Parts: sequence; structure tokens; C-alpha cells
Amino acid sequence: MPGGGWTAMRRSAAGIWTVLVLLATCWTWSWPAPAGAVAPSAPFAAYQYGTDGCLEVGVRDGQPKPYAAPAGYDPTAGYPAFGYDPAALGFTVAGGTNACRYKFYDKNPRTDPSAVYIASGYCVQYAAGQLSGTGYDPQDTAPVRGAGYVRRILAAYWPNSDLPAVPGAANPTVANRQRSGAVAMAIHWFTDGIVMPPDYQVPALYDSVKQVVDGALAAGPLAPPADPTPTIAGPAGGDAQQLVGPFTVGANAVGPVTVRIDGTGVAAYTDAAGTVPFTSGDTLPPGGRLWLRGPAGQAVLHTEGPVPAEIGTYLAGDPAVRVQSMMLATALTLTGKSERTVTLTPGDPPRVTSRVSAAVLTSGAPVSDAFDVAGLRGPATLTATLYGPLPVPGGADGDCGQAGWGGTGLPVDAVYDPVPLTGDGRVTLPDRTTGTPGCYSFGARLQPEGADPVDLTPGDPAETFRVDPRVPPPVLTLTTRASATTLPAGREATDTLTVTGVTAGSTVHLEPTLYGPLAPAPGGGCAGLDWTAPDLPVAARLAPHDLTADGSVTTEPVRLTAAGCYSFDTVMTHDVLTGGQEPVGHGIGTPEETLLVQAAPGPSPSPSPTPSPSPSPTARPVPPLPDTGADEAGALLVGALALLVLGSVALAVTRRK
Repeated sequence: MPGGGWTAMRRSAAGIWTVLVLLATCWTWSWPAPAGAVAPSAPFAAYQYGTDGCLEVGVRDGQPKPYAAPAGYDPTAGYPAFGYDPAALGFTVAGGTNACRYKFYDKNPRTDPSAVYIASGYCVQYAAGQLSGTGYDPQDTAPVRGAGYVRRILAAYWPNSDLPAVPGAANPTVANRQRSGAVAMAIHWFTDGIVMPPDYQVPALYDSVKQVVDGALAAGPLAPPADPTPTIAGPAGGDAQQLVGPFTVGANAVGPVTVRIDGTGVAAYTDAAGTVPFTSGDTLPPGGRLWLRGPAGQAVLHTEGPVPAEIGTYLAGDPAVRVQSMMLATALTLTGKSERTVTLTPGDPPRVTSRVSAAVLTSGAPVSDAFDVAGLRGPATLTATLYGPLPVPGGADGDCGQAGWGGTGLPVDAVYDPVPLTGDGRVTLPDRTTGTPGCYSFGARLQPEGADPVDLTPGDPAETFRVDPRVPPPVLTLTTRASATTLPAGREATDTLTVTGVTAGSTVHLEPTLYGPLAPAPGGGCAGLDWTAPDLPVAARLAPHDLTADGSVTTEPVRLTAAGCYSFDTVMTHDVLTGGQEPVGHGIGTPEETLLVQAAPGPSPSPSPTPSPSPSPTARPVPPLPDTGADEAGALLVGALALLVLGSVALAVTRRK
């Protein structure tokens, strides 16, 4: 409903949602942390709050829904042309979305009014929840499919250029909304296999999305941006009770870097001789150096400092709230964090430890592994192998550590190129896109020159992971129906609201309103009336409802005393899909939601008196009517006058005598 009425409703719904969203837990898919990356933890470098341009794709009743490509699709095959046949391509219907560009602030604007808008970003996970005021941490790589093409889009398209061409380019506000939504939907093609509906209501906007995809494919993927976290360069381990280092900290930082050291009995120094102690929690200038010394075990270096984050930097959300991940559309400096684990050992023989990037992934997500080599005294070669898939024991959520890795003839998914080594350090394997669901595990062989090999066999829990099938999100649908289409004045009306496609852990918020009355159409009914006009009369604001599962609710009854046309309207907000916090109206003016109230009939008119006919000459005399009070009063008056006359006569006679 455009105009002042719709704007007021949006502001009202947004105000209510701002309170509810702080209590909500947003639903998202599980995504792996990048190899060697740090799990996000407070304080966060940036805070997401609000949107900066959105495009509706299948969020309203009657709008065409987007489609999801099957698992294992190849995004480089190109974007389908407008009018494609989903069934022929194996596509399945997906939930609608408000495809958006999102705002970032330097502080949480929900708690700090001095927060400043510093950048914008795009979501890289379709059907993941949005939560205003959520903190985000920069990460070194994006654990999503097609990240290189996403970075190409962010560098070459809106808001870093006026591309793509959109039908509303003449209006800056409309152009921002259309370009932001077109870029967002193009990104979801690469990361999630989501494609615009083949019969989208604005074909020119479908072409805008296809422009972005085709342009990115033609230009090719971009390499990851520079690591947005303070770098830590140095050995992965060394001999216990010996100085190990140097560790160069924050060479890429633009200000002091705070360094914290965890490890029992571990001491740190700022000189190679170990004579100048460093206190954990103090700062180093960019590029400062440290040496460690301690007993056998592990020491962990934690750093935090300001580092430039380039366009395309991956931002991971608050781990306490399951929310969508982002990639920056604007370069800026953020406070980044990193860590480095150093293994101190007695010395011999060489040792290999490793950890897979995630324990559970969805088919199509990337996986990697990192190997730490310690105790190496000369050249060596490391060769890694990915084994699998094996069936998941005990059902879909089974433990892949029990999948039978000790057997012979294990299936091999990939053998990586040998990596030459000249000393201790870390080897990180390149990302590999997962495919067939099942259990997988990494293995490796370290072959030192002139020494026995060191084998890391598959089946280690730190090396084992499960790949789950990719399931398209359900279609979120709201249907509404008024209790009657015609009512006499003075009767009551209700509205029944039915929601399907609600995912576990999500909430759908409904705010119904009854508008009217409007004068009926010339034909006497309600068809063809303009329910989009501003300042529609409001008959009743009805109680809101929250649904956390599929179901129906019925509004409280409203007694309608004034004749005319009425229509129910329900504004829906939710955290089921990306952009779901944008309020969307449903039902106003539709036949199912419109009713006609007819005026009650007035009292019947009294019949006019009929004059009595004149008596005919031959008619018998009509008997006199009974005496009434008026006739009786007249008789009394006549009697009184007669007595007065008689009294006067008597008096005159008396005087004559």
C-alpha cells in the first residue's frame, strides 16, 4: 500500500520488530570456519544494522518464487535465460526473499547512539537469518562456493560502479534498490545456486541479474583479498625449553597490535637472546617480533589490531547468534583478530598434527586441511590424501569417526600434489568443493630426506568430517480469508491467517488491520475499488500474533455498524529468510479479504387513511358514536349556561314582586 498509510505501517512494524528481534535466534545453515581462521568472539569489528537497498523476489502472495539448482550444479555454465523451464533443468522451488545490501556501523547502533555508518556488504548465504545489531569479524577467506566470482561482482558492480543497468536508473532511490537487489541475487547464483523466477514480474530486472552473472563469468574470479587480520609469521613449533622464533606480529597492521599468550610456563621476549621480557596483553608496533620459551606442550599467540579490510573481505557473524555471513562491498579498516598455535616438543622425531576446517558440511561447501610439521631437521615432502566417501553409521547424524577407517581398499576422493618442506611450518591444503554426501577423512605422509616416513592415518577425529545433503529451504507462505463476503450492518467479522513453511527456530510476526468503509462500486459491490490510495480509513487495528511453526490463527471479531466495503490486510515480518525483517502486506483488496456491509432496512411506512364513503339516500342511519370525554365536557357547559339563565329569570320575577 503506497503513500502515507503504507509508510506509517512500515514504521510501526519496524518499531515492533526492533524490540522482538533482540530476543530472536536467527536460523542459518552451518558453514565451516576457514582453515587456520579464528572463531569470532567479542568484541566485534563491525555491526550490521539495517539495509541499504532491497529487491523483492517472491515474498508476497502471488509473486513468482525463485528456484534452487540441484546439488553439484556448475555455476560457470551460465545463468538461465528468462522463461527457462525449471523442471527441465532439475530446479526446485525455493523460498522468496528481500535481496538486500546491508549497512555496517563501527559500534552497535542499538546500544550506542554515536555509532557511524562505515560500510556496506552483501549476504553470501541464501535463506540465512538477519539480526539487526549483530557483530561481525573479518576472516581471511570466504568458506562459500564461488567466492572468487563474488569478489569479482563486488569489485565491478554496485555500489563500486553504476552497473548493472536497471529499468529505474532515472530515479536514484529506485536505482539503488534495484541495483542492490540485482547484485544480491547474482551473488546467490554462485554461492547457493538460487536463480530468479523464470516468470519474474519485471523481466528487465531479471536481465539485470543476468548481466551481473554473465559479466563476472566473462571477467573470471578474483583472488582473495589481503588477510584482514594481524599476520603472525614464524615457526609452527620447536624444542621445549629453547627459544623459538622469531614471530613477526602485525606486519600488515596500521596501528599497535595487542598480543596475548596462552600456555602454562611459557615466557615471551622481544629479543633473540631472551633478555627483554614481554608481558602478555601488552602491545607491539606493526611488525614487532617475539620469541617464546616453555615446557613441552602448546602455546597460543592471540593478536588484535587495526588492519585494512578490502572489498570482498568475508565477515563472520556473532557465534552466539546463527546469522548470515557477509562480504564487504566497501574497503575500510577494521579491528581484526588472529591466533597461532606453537607446539613445543622434546625434539625427535618429526611430528605431524592437523585439523580439518569443519566437522560437518553441506554438499557443495568447500573443505580444507592444515598440517603442522615440527621437529624437522632437513628437507622433506608432505603428501596429503582425502579418503571417502563411506556410509554414515547410525543414520543421517551419525559419527563419522566410527565409519570403519581401519579397513583396506578405502575409496579415495583426492590426492594432493606433494609439498616440499625445508623445516618446521604449516601446510594448508587448497579448498576442495564437497560433493557426494557421506563420511570423509584426511591422511598424510611426511617423508623426511634420509629418514623413515611419518604417517598420519585417516580416521583421526580431528581429520574426519561428514558431508550432509543440501536441502533447499521450504517456501514460506501466508494465506488469509475473511469470515464472510457480505454482512448486514451490526454483524461481526473475523480474519483467518494461515502460515506454512516456518523453519525450526524461526518466528513469523503477523499484524492484521481492517480497513474501511469505502463506498461500494457503481454496480453495488466491492470489486474494482482502489485499496492502494493513501490514508485509507481504518476500521480496527487487530491484535498481533507470533507463530513459531506452521498453523492458523483467527483475529478477534469486529462489529461493523457502518455500511460500505471493508478489507483485511496483514503485515508479515519474519526471520525465516534473508531480508525477512522487511514488513510485507498481504491480502488487502483481494476477493478473499474483502466484504460488503449492507445497511439494515428501515421501518415500513403507515398506510394512508381511506375516507369513508358518503351515505347513499337509501342507506340506513349510522348509529351515534359512543360518548367521549370531549362530548361530556360540552354537555356540562351547556347545562351550566341553562342554570344561569333560569337563575336570572327567577331573580327578575322576585324583584317585580
